[in-house]
Order: sequence, then structure tokens, then C-alpha cells
Amino acid sequence: MSTLTILFIVLAAIISFMMVFFQYYYKENQKSKYHLLLAVLRYFSIFFLLVLFINPKTNIKRFENIKPKLNVLVDNSSSIQYTGQEEQVKSLVNKFKLNKDLNERFAIDYYAFSEQITKQDFFPFNQPETNILKSLQSIETLNSENIAPVVLITDGNQTQGSSYKFYRSKQQIFPVIAGDTVQYDDLQISQVNVNRYTTLNNKFPVEVFMLYEGNETVDSRLTVRQNNNILFTRLVAFTKDKNSQNIQFYLPATTVGIHNYNISITPLPNEKDILNNTHNFSIEVIDEQAKILILSAINHPDISMLKRSIEMNKQRKVEIINNLNSKIKYKDYQLVILYQPNNNFNKIFNEILISDTNLFVITGTKTDWKSLNQSQPFFTRSSINKTEDYAAVFNLNFDEFIIKDIDFNDFPPLEDYFGQVQFSVPMKPILFQKIVNYETKDPLLATFSVQNRRGAVLFGENIWKWRMYSRVSKQSFIEFDTFFDQLIQYLSSAKRTSQLEINYKPFEYANSKVMITSQFFDANYNFDKDALIELTITNVDTKASKRLPFTLNNNNFNVSLSDLIPGNYDFIVKVQNQNISKKGSLTVLPYEVEQQFTTANVKDLKGIAEASGGSYFFIDKTNDLIETLLSDKRYTTVQKSTEKTVSLIDWKLLLGLVLFLLSLEWFLRKYRGLI
Repeated sequence: MSTLTILFIVLAAIISFMMVFFQYYYKENQKSKYHLLLAVLRYFSIFFLLVLFINPKTNIKRFENIKPKLNVLVDNSSSIQYTGQEEQVKSLVNKFKLNKDLNERFAIDYYAFSEQITKQDFFPFNQPETNILKSLQSIETLNSENIAPVVLITDGNQTQGSSYKFYRSKQQIFPVIAGDTVQYDDLQISQVNVNRYTTLNNKFPVEVFMLYEGNETVDSRLTVRQNNNILFTRLVAFTKDKNSQNIQFYLPATTVGIHNYNISITPLPNEKDILNNTHNFSIEVIDEQAKILILSAINHPDISMLKRSIEMNKQRKVEIINNLNSKIKYKDYQLVILYQPNNNFNKIFNEILISDTNLFVITGTKTDWKSLNQSQPFFTRSSINKTEDYAAVFNLNFDEFIIKDIDFNDFPPLEDYFGQVQFSVPMKPILFQKIVNYETKDPLLATFSVQNRRGAVLFGENIWKWRMYSRVSKQSFIEFDTFFDQLIQYLSSAKRTSQLEINYKPFEYANSKVMITSQFFDANYNFDKDALIELTITNVDTKASKRLPFTLNNNNFNVSLSDLIPGNYDFIVKVQNQNISKKGSLTVLPYEVEQQFTTANVKDLKGIAEASGGSYFFIDKTNDLIETLLSDKRYTTVQKSTEKTVSLIDWKLLLGLVLFLLSLEWFLRKYRGLI
């Protein structure tokens, strides 16, 4: 309190005395036995009022003992229930609650975590997903400035989010491992790759990736079924070192429509988790004959090879035209192959670009590169008057569609002019160029896509030698023709034939969102963002149905369904005020991702404990955990002092005292008849 404030208070005391003296002694002639009491009451009333106006301030220091916080995070996912650990986890939580020493030492908060983390001390263990990393990050954010060790009660198996094993916490983490720690042998189908469409009477490729966890040499059988009919089977062997397999095979497409398939691998005798031994996929077979045009100003063995290889698929018809002055309706063709273009192709390129037709350009020693660079906008080559032999190197990262390396590295080289190739549109190389023994990153065969047009370029002639080499080495044309068929299918399938298009996955799991997307185009095949599209979906078994509108998101209309129970569903997508609709069907599979884990993830839990300066414990050794927490000298109660400046005017009690004194004085005066 400042000196000036003290002077004001002294002055207030003097003023109060003078006012009381003037009122009660200077003019007052009638005195009673209450006279002194009334003067005292009046004095303190005036004094306290003046002091309130002066409003002196004082500093108050308070001391508080702060316990270190202990955050107990409990895995509330269904995996705890599946492994039979729920009673042990609940028992551990109760032990924490009832331990007097632990509660005196720490301020304990209890949290349940799964996809999200919530503050609660009851745990039904019924959540479908686990995100350990997100939970640890949330707790650290809440306690960024406090000492707050974490007890993490979990099996360590995360089903959502980034891996937590690289997480570095500023707080000590004490994992309590709940679950079976015995490692069981396990086989799983980790991934299945298949194209979405194929054509009738064609064979489509399927690629299956399998993983094995175990130390023994084991044998199993991979089987593909459709409606309980076995379409493909093969024995597979795994060892500790050879713990993965990648198998590619072909299945026939004999009927039109969407076909569903089941892939399974026979479980091992001691295998506990067999949910990951199966995988479902589907493919749509379309009866769509493709007309393909080959334009060339020269005769070459490649041209007849192209025709024979393409027409191995009975759904395709190839027409060869050498008269470049012919009037051609390019819109009648799904793909135009331009073989070694020269200056006579300028008008042809212009008409193809106008018609929005897909194209496949093959260059070689008879190509006029100066003319080709000017007649199309997709790529250029700064060629010199020198030819070069280009061997092929397969691009393992090509992902535009499924395609297999058919030993391209052994194929004879192709011939073309030497020079740097540059694309002005996004492209994806299937094959890279190899000159002598030097592997370049320049494309030998590449695909590109611009709006509604698909295209490809092969920089080299004599591809007929590839087909013949494949025939000699494989005793069949099938492998090469299958590769070429996949390329032609990609190039000839992009032209839109329907105003309404829908996209969805025929198989979904019950714990995931089912997303159906659609696009609607007007009569000129321009996207119509103002269309009103509606979905009606019906459960085949229960006949329950619901109707939902699509919402516009960029250039797609979307519907998200998150509450579908396992079962089969039929649906109709309909454009309102238009006689246009499409039907579809999908299957929601009963699936619990938490059931995939049969053992606790000891390795990762041990890792985050050591990285944070904590320790890990198994759930049957929790007494050791409590002793560790109680004896750890890092966790001590801290005395915290806070100093606060308080204004006298904030004291409501003083104001109440002033009112009481004035009221008491008035009552006494009234009672004695002095008023």
C-alpha cells in the first residue's frame, strides 16, 4: 500500500471524526444514553464509505500444494474383450482407485481411448477402432506444462492412424501390456489387385500378395471361388526368410455383368486369426465391341502383328487404312493407331483432336519428327539424323492399370531416331529406354490422359520381334497378347457412352463408410452440376429401404452411408425429372478389424516406454508398476505460491458492514424518537 493511500486513509479518519463531532456534539443539545453509540456508528459508516472511495489495494500471497498428475489411459476397443482381458483391466483400474498411497501422491485422471479419447472411468470395451498415437498426443497437449506421467493400458495393436512406435513423448509412458504375448503362426492375404472392367470372352489378370509370420517352413493352398466353384488353385510355400508371395494368374470372363469372387488361403493348424485368410473382389464384364483403326503410309511387319494380336480378343475388330486421303469418321472408332506418322498426317491429327478420339502413336525410322512435333500437342522429340537401338526396362511403379513384366529386359531392342523426348501433358511410363547397358528414365512406352482422351506412345519400330520372341521363349503368344490386350483395353475404354455414371465398391465392411459417387452429363456429354440425383438402397434380406439425395463435391455427386448392417443391398441411382437411372448391388461384410490381432504388440510398447524414460509392465505384474510410481523421485508434490493484488472495493463484506451500521443507527434513532 502506497504512502499516498495511507495519507488519504488518515485524512478520511479525520474527516469522519469532524463530521460526527459536528452532527452529534456541536449542534446537538438533546443527549441520551445512546448518544455515544450513535456517534460511533455514524463515525465508522462515514469512515468506511470514504475508504471505499479511496479504494486502497493490497497484495495477498497464497500457497498451494500441487500433486503431479497421473493420466491412466485405458484401451476401450473390442480387442480387449476378444482377448479376454476386460476383467483384468477393470481390476487394475479399481486397484488404482483404492490405493491410498497412490492417490495421496498423484492427482489421477482416467481416460478411455479408441478412435477418440474421453475422460471417463468406466470401460465397456466395445469400440471398433484404436488410435494409440492420437490419444498420447492429446494427453501431452493437455499437460504440456505439468509433470504428468502416463499409464497406458492396452494390447498395443493400433487399427487407425499413423504408427505410434516412433512417437517421442516429453512425459514418461508406462505401458501395461494386456493380451496374449505368445506369437502364433499367421498367413494372410495382404492385397489383391484387379482391374475394374474387362470385356466379354477375355481373360483378366488377378494379382495376389500373401504374407507369412512364423519361423517354420509351411505349405498352404490359394484358392479362387465363384459361387462355390473353384476357378483357380495353387500350392504355396513359406519359410521364415521367404515370408511373402506374389502370384498373378488369369480368370475367364464368359458372361456379362458384375461378378463376385472369393480368394482364400488355407489356414495353418495352429493359426488363431483366420479372418485375414480371405478376400473378396469383383469385376464388371462388359459386352462392348471395340473398333480400332490403324493408319499408316508405309508397309511394315508391325502392322499385321498389331492386327493379329489385337484381334485375339474376339470383342475387337481392327481396320487398316493406307489411303490417308480417305474420308474417315473417327468417332466410329474407340482407338486410332497412327503408325510412323509423316507430313501426310497433319490433317489426320487435326481431325482426331476435334473428334476427341483416343490415339496410340508408334514411331520409328520412317517417322517425320519435325512434322509430328507440330501436328500434335502431347509430346516432342529433338531428334538428330541418327538411329538408335532401345531395349526395354519395365517400370515397377506403373499403377494406371494392372500389367505384368513379361521379361521385357530380354526382348530384342526397338529402333528409332536418337533424341530427347519431352511431354507437355502428364504421362506415366510403362517401359523405360535402355541404350546398350545404360538404363535411362526416358520413356519407351508411355500412357497419358487429357480430359476425356487417353493416349499412348511407343518410341520404336519392330515390335513384331517382341511377339515372336515371346512365342519362342514361352511356347505361346498368350503372354505377349495378354500384355498388349491390357494396353488396348485401357486405350479403348475411356469414351463415354452413358449420361449417368456411378462408382462404388461392391464389397464393404460394416465398420467403414460406404461411399457411392455419380456423375451426370447432358446430351453433349458436358458435366451437369445442377442435376438432382437420388439414391434408393434396399436390404435384400429385411426389405428395409432408405432414400437419400446426392450432394455435389467438385465434379462428383456423393452419398455416404455409415450405418449399414451386414447383408446384401440393391440400389437405384435416379436423376430427377429425367428418365435416366442405373442399378447396382453391394455386400456389407461382417468384419471386426480388432479381431485381426491375437497377440499383444510388446515390441512397440516396449519401444515407446524406453524412449520416454518410462518402463513397461505386463498386466499380472501391476504391483511392480505401483511401487515404481511411488518410489520414482521425479514425481513429487510442488508448493506453488501466487500473489494477487486485491482492491478494497471488491470486498462486498465491507459494503454490507456500511449498510448494516447505517441501518442500525437509523433504527436506534427511530426507536428513541430522535427522528
